[in-house]
Order: sequence, then structure tokens, then C-alpha cells
Amino acid sequence: MSNPNHHEQPYGVGLAYRFNVHREAVQHRSEIDLLEISTEDYIIRERRTFSDPNERLLKDALATFPCVAHGLSLSIGTVGELDDVYLNSTRRFMEENGLNIFSEHLAYHRVDGNDLTMFLAIPFEEVAVQWVKRNYYAARRAVGRPFALENVTYSFPVPKGSLSEAEFLCRICEETDCTLLLDVTNVFNNSRNHNYDPIEFIDRLPMDRVSQMHLAGGHQLPDGRWEDSHSAPVMDEVWPLFNEAVKRSSNLRNVILERDSKLKPFDSVMTDIRKAREIFYSHRPSEAPTLESAPFADVDIAPDPDAPEFAGMKSFQRALMGRISNPPFRDAFLANAPEAVKQYGVTDPEWFQKLVECDGRLVHEFEEAWDYFEKEDEQVAKEYEQREWAAWANQLGPGGF
Repeated sequence: MSNPNHHEQPYGVGLAYRFNVHREAVQHRSEIDLLEISTEDYIIRERRTFSDPNERLLKDALATFPCVAHGLSLSIGTVGELDDVYLNSTRRFMEENGLNIFSEHLAYHRVDGNDLTMFLAIPFEEVAVQWVKRNYYAARRAVGRPFALENVTYSFPVPKGSLSEAEFLCRICEETDCTLLLDVTNVFNNSRNHNYDPIEFIDRLPMDRVSQMHLAGGHQLPDGRWEDSHSAPVMDEVWPLFNEAVKRSSNLRNVILERDSKLKPFDSVMTDIRKAREIFYSHRPSEAPTLESAPFADVDIAPDPDAPEFAGMKSFQRALMGRISNPPFRDAFLANAPEAVKQYGVTDPEWFQKLVECDGRLVHEFEEAWDYFEKEDEQVAKEYEQREWAAWANQLGPGGF
């Protein structure tokens, strides 16, 4: 019989749960301290259908391991309406399964109903801090608990930011009661891709607010950029940075190894978990320190995406997404950018300049990815429709309608 309260304060080093290595994870229970459950796999129908339809494996994992929850779809940095369906489904999933700890990404990917599914950097500006503050407290109210925000790998920062990324994260912590999920691999990748010292970066963070960490594998692209693929062992260069980050994090509760594919042979996964555990427990107690839970106090701050103070950032995000997802706008932007951006309400000269100075080569890569996935989605939708009609025909029998 599992401890019904073992999800209250998970502690140690664990694995991002994938149903296809369920048996292997259970076999290594003595070395895997906890699991991180991706809420998307169970609250979004398309993914649930192809993962663990009856949630039999999930229930066994929850009974066997302490677990935390991790989301992907909040898009907290978007100046727009939050997805209430996603938030309510997240709360229901956590309550039904007794989960207590939740985290999401500090980025945006959804604008005007278009979901890029790849993270874009929030502008490192004070106005963005104030917007995230409002969205955080609205989301906090919806899921019923404070939660952690994760730093992300970003292809390009919004140009001419008045804050550094570290300053931006500090300001978010000053304005909210969130904790930080520090993705150490993301810090490494960003430091290489955007030319900063990763140790200096973590030294500038409020490391006492780091409650969770992520580690992931990755590789260097032919053009020299680094990315985390979640399909390889942790890179050798990341381990010293992880050691320094753990050493500086007095309130760190858990570390999660993210491996989404190429999970077998599982010995490769366990090699990374063992190394992460060795580092974690060299700086942290072997037994979980008791964590005193602060009383949950509601903060009544409502985000208003139409408020004048957020108009510039909103129009920038809409136009950037237009460059990625709207082929006619792409052409119009290249032909006459000042005229084209009126379509998205870009009137502030500073935000217009940020838009035109975004790295065109990298924006083009997002355009190509968008076009590819649009075609793929169309094909998947056609196949789904054909299956549905075939199923109806089979149920109706020879007589048809």
C-alpha cells in the first residue's frame, strides 16, 4: 500500500515519466526518488489516446512513486486571455491524483489562437514583469496553489531589452510568490547561444527561490547553436554547472531528468540519474527537510489584455506570430513593414523597432517549422476523419443512414 501523502513533499532526483518505460522505472524504484508527470499526456485528448488510455500505468506510477506535475500549455507570457479549459483541467487532474506540486514555463507560444508549440522568449522588460505577475496570480487562483516557473531555451531574445534575463527572473520573484524551476541545461544552452557566463548568471538569480531543477541531454547544431533534444544523455559540459547550481540552492527539493525519446537501453537513463543523485546528495540532506507550507492567500489581480499599458507588448507579440504563421503578412512585412504592422496594431516606435530587429534567420526557421506542422496537422485531421467515417459506417451496417 502506498503512502497517500507521498505527493505532498517529493524529494530527491527523479525522471520525467514516460509510459513506455514504466516497467523499467518501477524496477529501479530504489534509485528513482520521484517522477514528474506531464499533465499534457492526460488532459489533452489526442495525447491521452495514444499514451495510457485507461491510465492504468499512471495509477501504478502514482502509487509507487512520489510525483510532481509539469505543464506545457499555459503560455503565461502571452498578452491575451488565459486558457481556462487548460487550467481547470490541470486542477482537476491534480486533485483527482493527489498531486501537490506544479510547474510551468516562463515563455509564450500561443497568440491569436495560433499555438506555435515552441517557446518564444518573453521580452525582458518591466511591462512584461507586470503582465506575468497578473497572469501568474490568475493561473495560481485557477490551479489552487502557488507554482514554479521554468526558464526556457530561446532561439533569440527580444531585441533592446531593458533588463537582462537574470534581472527579469529576479523581478518575477520579487513581484510574485512563485518558486523557480531552474533548467540547468537551458542555462547552459542560452549561455553558449547568447554569449554569457552561466556561473555569473546563476549567481545573479535568487537561488533561495529555486525549488526544482531540470536536466536534459542535447547537442550542438551544425551552425554552432546548442539545443536540448531530450533524446540524449546529459552533456558533459552541463555537469559542472549543475554541481554549482545545486550547491547554491538552499531550498532545492527535487531534480528531474528529462528524456522524451531514445529511452532504451534504460541503463543510459540510469547513468544520468545516478550521477545527478551523487551530486544532489553531496550538497543536500539524505532525508527530506520538513517544508512548512505557508497558508494559501488569494491575490485578487486580474489580467486585462486590453489595458493600455500592455498595448505595445501585445501588438509586438501579435505581429511576431503573424510573421511566423501568416504567409501573406510575411510578404507584406518584407515589402513594407511600417504599413504591414498596422494590421496588428503596432504603433509604438520602440516595439516596432524590436520587431524589425528580431533575428530574421531564426524567425524564418520558425516560419518553416510552422508551415511543416500545418501540413502535417492537415494530414492527421484527414486520416482522423476517415477513421471516424469508417467507424460510423461499420456501426450503421449495410443499410447506411
